[in-house]
Amino acid sequence: MQPAEGPRRRAVDGGVLNFLSVSQLKQFSLCPRRWYFVKVLRLPEPETKAQALGVEGHAQLEHYLRTGEDVLGDVARAGRHLLPAPGADLLVEESFGTPSPLSADGVPFIGHIDLINPRRLAEGVLRVTDHKFSSNVGRYAATPAQLVDANTEAGLQMVGYGVWAALSDARFPGVRVLELEHLYFQTRGARRAASVLASVSVEHVSREWTQKVVPMVRRMREVARATRTADAPPNFGACEKYGGCPFKAQCLSGERTMSLLNRFVPKLQSPDTAAQLPLSAPPQATAPEALGTCDRCGASLTSENTSKLRSGEVLHVSCPGAEVAAVLPPDAPAASPTIATEVAPKRRGRKPKALNAPVAAPRVEDQEPATSPPATPSPQGERLRLFVDCVPNMPAESLSEYVAKVAAQVSEAGGVADLRFAGAESTLGFGRWKGALSMAIRNAPPVPGAYAALGLAHSELLQLAVEALEPLCGPGDFVRGAR
Repeated sequence: MQPAEGPRRRAVDGGVLNFLSVSQLKQFSLCPRRWYFVKVLRLPEPETKAQALGVEGHAQLEHYLRTGEDVLGDVARAGRHLLPAPGADLLVEESFGTPSPLSADGVPFIGHIDLINPRRLAEGVLRVTDHKFSSNVGRYAATPAQLVDANTEAGLQMVGYGVWAALSDARFPGVRVLELEHLYFQTRGARRAASVLASVSVEHVSREWTQKVVPMVRRMREVARATRTADAPPNFGACEKYGGCPFKAQCLSGERTMSLLNRFVPKLQSPDTAAQLPLSAPPQATAPEALGTCDRCGASLTSENTSKLRSGEVLHVSCPGAEVAAVLPPDAPAASPTIATEVAPKRRGRKPKALNAPVAAPRVEDQEPATSPPATPSPQGERLRLFVDCVPNMPAESLSEYVAKVAAQVSEAGGVADLRFAGAESTLGFGRWKGALSMAIRNAPPVPGAYAALGLAHSELLQLAVEALEPLCGPGDFVRGAR
């Protein structure tokens, strides 16, 4: 059960980890950020109906085992045959004591154990039991292997209990074997109970504690010192476990001490913006290699203003006399040799379609609307060039790296781990992150150069970036491949 914390001493105070419990270990392993909300920020956790049932059931079991008086309800009574006979020798709701013998990395542990049965201690065997109330015992019960593995949620608790018992040698002399038990009581449907039992040596639990729990406590120390929610790592895979995390809104929105625009627009519009987001240093100006002249306009052809078609023909991408609609995308891949070329067999009642029907040639969009601003060349004469779903015939950077950096900045400004999953309480919620990302990209475009945006259909971030950057490209500097 979750131990009560005294009003004067908190588990975490001023970033210092004062004490822990095995329940906190379980919570931290499930999601460090949730533990941060509860123990560092001290946000209250609402009691669920399942927790209320568990508290009531534990109270009934405690009274029965201490006094022998049958006050068990229907849920707890289903496991009465699995309980030891009540007696004064049983240790019920046993406290870890003060000072506690159990610690990790110098942090003491507090808590209570539901039941300790020392009736076989003369044989060197001690049974440690934790009562569990579950809606479905068959589905959610742990396995014996999990009870003795500190990498599991169940093992964290039971290994901790076992180490505490092993360290309490004055109370349990001669203990060599620990019987770690989860006693389950089903709260829904048919009333049933089940015992999951694992026997393990004292040396095993001590080794699990040293090798697995002590490093976890060190990580908990680091999270306890965090001053921002973003510094506490989340586990988004646990958001819906155990009825859902009550801190989902705070987790996704974060703390906002100023508006979103005030947080990232000035930063992105600062004079040294180009130094903040470059993927690489601007290329040095070099004389382009001459590839002859264009047959249509007579301009000199270089690697910077050409691209090779799949036919082998060199294309002057900015030629004013080119037939744009008939131009193939640069470096378009050859047709797959695995595509069937035979006509499909005829089918009754419908005319078969020819598999070799001509396909409309893709376009190269080398003309911009009249309202688009002209591209601004860099001091070295370099321009922003964008190749979408096609490979340019020149050195190019991946646009994905630049987009990832801007998205990370906008996410940080909005106080969320990932802007695409911003909650309703966030300034980036309800899809507002799309406008924020587009604005950030327009205010801080990548340094001039050639960029390739590949796999556009599979990345919403890339799609937004391309839409934002297209008006910033000059004539002939925006090339789109086949769709």
